[in-house]
This record gives sequence, structure tokens and C-alpha cells, in this order.
Amino acid sequence: MSFSFVPAKYRVGKAKKSSNAQEALNRLEEFLDDGIEEPVEILCRFWEDQGNAIKYEELREAVEAGALSADLIELWRLDYVRLISGKFGRLWQDGVRAGAEKNIALDGLEFAFDMSRPGVSSWIENRGAEFVTYVVQEQKDAIAALLSKKNRDTHTVDELSRMIRPCVGLYRQQVSAVMNYYNHAAATLSRDHPKMRQDTIERKARHAAQMYAEKQHRYRAMMIARTECAFAYNRGADFGIRQAQEEGYLGTMVKRWSTSGDSRVCEICRSLEGIEIGMDDAFQDELERLAGKGKLKQYQVRSAFRVADGLLPPAHPHCACAVEYVEAERAARGALSGQATAEFRTESGYGDFWAQQEVPDLSPDEEKAIRDYVGFDGFILNEKL
Repeated sequence: MSFSFVPAKYRVGKAKKSSNAQEALNRLEEFLDDGIEEPVEILCRFWEDQGNAIKYEELREAVEAGALSADLIELWRLDYVRLISGKFGRLWQDGVRAGAEKNIALDGLEFAFDMSRPGVSSWIENRGAEFVTYVVQEQKDAIAALLSKKNRDTHTVDELSRMIRPCVGLYRQQVSAVMNYYNHAAATLSRDHPKMRQDTIERKARHAAQMYAEKQHRYRAMMIARTECAFAYNRGADFGIRQAQEEGYLGTMVKRWSTSGDSRVCEICRSLEGIEIGMDDAFQDELERLAGKGKLKQYQVRSAFRVADGLLPPAHPHCACAVEYVEAERAARGALSGQATAEFRTESGYGDFWAQQEVPDLSPDEEKAIRDYVGFDGFILNEKL
């Protein structure tokens, strides 16, 4: 795969948002709105099944040991591998395809995106593997927080054992919130109903905490679905541009960060708004540059692109930023571009003729002579003659 080099003169810094940038955002938002409901439902059912699959004896052993067994964590990993091999795994395929097909920079070009390219398939596979790794680690860390010494010292083994299942699939902060909810509910019941039995208090508090955990599960599922869909969509848009460049439809391209511009935009993304960089450059490097100028804090820079390479949005979970692709230097017209070739064959009426011809092997000089003759420069010269 060959990439176009972007000269320094095209690193033009910030630019005013264009109508194309807004359209790119609109298309991304439309895809996210339409594409996340199924993966959200899949994830919620998946976590419920994972929790129910754990035996009560295993839960008690985990609480008493203060940690989950290695066997259980490996089972979780295999569960996630099966998850991405099924319907949930189509999320990345659909996102990549949509990102390429909906890329406004490719509108009007007779270009067909190829999902079978090695770079596309390898990215989807790698993204799935990365997803399994970090989700399992987050799940492991979350349950470890639940089984902390503080919780084991202040709760019975039975209490904590019964709290693990509702927390499977949540991340650390959510598990802490669920435990706080449980503690507050239990304390409120004890205060308002001093004669209520302790086991009844625990049961009612646990039920309230489970309802709260279900809401947290749905929030987390939506966050994962939107973020992973955004990852795939933005990567697909990038793949589409690169394939179009290879085939001669586009020349030198730059990518411009675009935010929604509303009050929900975080400081990190707001600082990237309108920044243009080369196709192979990283927006993460731009954050480092801004931090060096005192416009961002280092902790903000470190918090961005934690599970990404920094080349494209999203910069963080729930990020809905997009990239506008701008042609900084048009494709060379001396060598007939893919679009120009299609137009020439259609307009000349020789489409069928060209398709039936056997093309002989030509030397570089012969090929250049023919291209100069039938290319744009030669076409203009022929008209004048």
C-alpha cells in the first residue's frame, strides 16, 4: 500500500469549519444513531448470561480469597472471543464499510471500496483482539474493587457473593457506585425500619442495587457500542481515502478534525477543532504540541486515545468527532486518474471496445507517451490542433 506524502506547506493549522465538515459529522451521527441498538441489546444479554453462569460456590470462593480465579477469568476471555465472532463482531465490519461509503470526499467518484483488502481485514481482527483484552481487564479490575479488603471487612461473605453477579460487565467506577447504592439503601432501611430483620434489609437493598446496576449496564453498553462504531466508521473513512488515492481518484490529502461545536464537546476535542495534519500524522502529537504551549495539561493528553493510535477519532469513550478529508493537491492529470478513465470510456462510447482489448506489455517510455497523449494535457492540446 502506498501513501501520499504531505509537504509541510499543507500543515496549515486550524481552519474554519466548512459545510463538508458539518456533513461529515451529520453522516457519522446518523450512523451511530441507527447502528447501536442491536449491539447494546447483545451486550446487556451477554453480561446477564455471564453473571448467571457463575456458580454460587465460585462466588463465595472468590470473596474468601479476595480475588477471582484464573480459570474464571479465562472463561470470560473465551466468552468475549465468541461474542466478537458472532453478531457483535459485525459492528466493526459494518462500521468500516459505512465510513468508506459515506465519506463525503468520495462523493461523485466512480470508486468502489474494497473490504477484502488485507489492511482492512487485519484492522478488524486486531480491533477485535484489543477489545477482548481491555474489556476483560476492565471487568477483572472492577470485580477486584468489589472484593477489596475494605468491602470484605464491612460486609459478610454472603452479601458480597450475591453482589458479584449484578456487577459482571461493569467497570471499576460503576461497581463502586453500585456498592455505594447498596450501602445507602441498607442504611436507609435500617434507619427507617429499626425492627426489620437484617436478612430482609440486605435482600431489599440488594434488589435496589440490582435495578441500579441494570441501568449502569445499559449505559456501559451504549458507551461501548457508540465508541466502537465510531472507531470503525472513522477507520473506514480513512481506508476509503487511501484506496481512492492508490487508484488515482484523489491526490494529496489532509485530514481535519471536526467537532459538533456544542457544549458537550470536551476540552481535548475542542482544542483539536479545525486542526489539519497529513494522512499519516497523529492527532495525539498535536495534543502534545498544545500541551507544550500550555494550552492543555499533561493529564489531559494522557487521557486521550488510551485505546487507539491517535491517528483518528474517537479520542475517548462517547467521542462523536469526525474527520473532514481535504484534497490539498489534486491527482496528477498527466497520468489518467481512475475517475477520468471511467469518464473517457463512457463519453467516447468505447467502453465495450476497451474491455475486449488485449493490452500489450509496454516499456515505461511507451506507457508515458500513450498517457501523455490520452491524458488531460494531451486532450487539451488535441482540441487546439
